[in-house]
Amino acid sequence: MAKLPTDPQLMERTVVDLAAAAFKNARSLHTSAQALLDVQQWPSAFAFAELALEEIGKAALCTMMLAMPPAGREAFRPDFERACSHHQTKAELAHLILGMVADPVPASLQQLLDDVAAEAHRTNAVKFRGLYTDYTDTGALLLPDDTVSESEARWMVTTVTTALDQSSSTEAAVADDPDAYLDLVRQWQNDVDLDALSADVTNNPDQFLTQMRAFIRDDVPPPTHMLGTRLSARLTEADAPTKS
Repeated sequence: MAKLPTDPQLMERTVVDLAAAAFKNARSLHTSAQALLDVQQWPSAFAFAELALEEIGKAALCTMMLAMPPAGREAFRPDFERACSHHQTKAELAHLILGMVADPVPASLQQLLDDVAAEAHRTNAVKFRGLYTDYTDTGALLLPDDTVSESEARWMVTTVTTALDQSSSTEAAVADDPDAYLDLVRQWQNDVDLDALSADVTNNPDQFLTQMRAFIRDDVPPPTHMLGTRLSARLTEADAPTKS
């Protein structure tokens, strides 16, 4: 398990660059998965698409780390390092992105998290069935072509397409101007009462889920207490119609 640099600034730069690289690799793996679909290699197409999804999850892990204040980052460092090499954790983070925009609406935040964990477990298991031959304790052979169908492969590739679309603005931010992205994160951290926000999430998890889903789906403007006054003002200005 690789360790992050101990210097805080170098660690921050490593994490933002890792996010950009993970997004880039996710797109490459997605392209490979699509090419495998075109030649009807269903198991391999599913496996490559699941690997792409895990890279999207890795990028999400990086942005989550960067959103934490310095003390939180240090406390989270061991978990970050473990999660970077843990297939299902990365898949769970990517499925969480999908769950925030998918229908139907989850009954609760806990239900969303349970569904995400179950789906990540399923797609991770199918990925390995698509990569390897195996056998059962009765002597039956398990072959990739027998365990991954065309419909599953096409669903997985489409799922990655959706996850990439949902992450495109973050992908552009960390890849095109990482310094500006890090500066925006610092502004947000300085402008938001993170302790109050954390308490709100803990005390009202289902309300938080409803607000986040509405924000992500562009149904309503984001609450100011989540983004802070400066970032909220920037978003309002960006959404305002231009004068001719």
